[in-house]
Amino acid sequence: MYAVKQLLRATRKSAQLAKQLEEIVDDEMWKQQLALYLEDIHRQYQLWQYIHYLLAGAYEESGEEKTVKAPVAVLVHALCFNELDKGMLCQKAREKLSGAAQKAADRALQQAIQYSRLFFTMMQTQLVPQIER
Repeated sequence: MYAVKQLLRATRKSAQLAKQLEEIVDDEMWKQQLALYLEDIHRQYQLWQYIHYLLAGAYEESGEEKTVKAPVAVLVHALCFNELDKGMLCQKAREKLSGAAQKAADRALQQAIQYSRLFFTMMQTQLVPQIER
C-alpha cells in the first residue's frame, strides 16, 4: 500500500510539473504532447486512487503542493526524472499487487518508460541548441 501512496504522490508531482511546463513552452508540438500526457496522468491518478481505495477502504488525501517557478530545462529534467522514478515505483508496487492491479502497474511502467523517453527527447531539443551556441 505504501508503494501505491508513493505512486499517487509521484503522479501528482508529474501533473504539477507538466501543467507548469505547458504554460511556458512555446513549441506547439510540445504543447500537444503535454496535453496528451496530462490526460494520461489524470487517468493514472484516478486508477491509483481506485486501487488505494480497494486496498485501504478510503481515497488518499492529497496535500497542496508548492509550485516553484522554474525554466523549461529544469521542468523537463524534473519530469524525465519523475517518470523514471514512477517506473521504479511501479515495479515495487507490482510485486505487492495481483490481478488487475498488477496489470495496471505493468501498464503504468510502460507509460513511464515511454514518457521518460519523450521528456529526454524534449531535453535534448531544448539543450542542444544552447550548447551549440
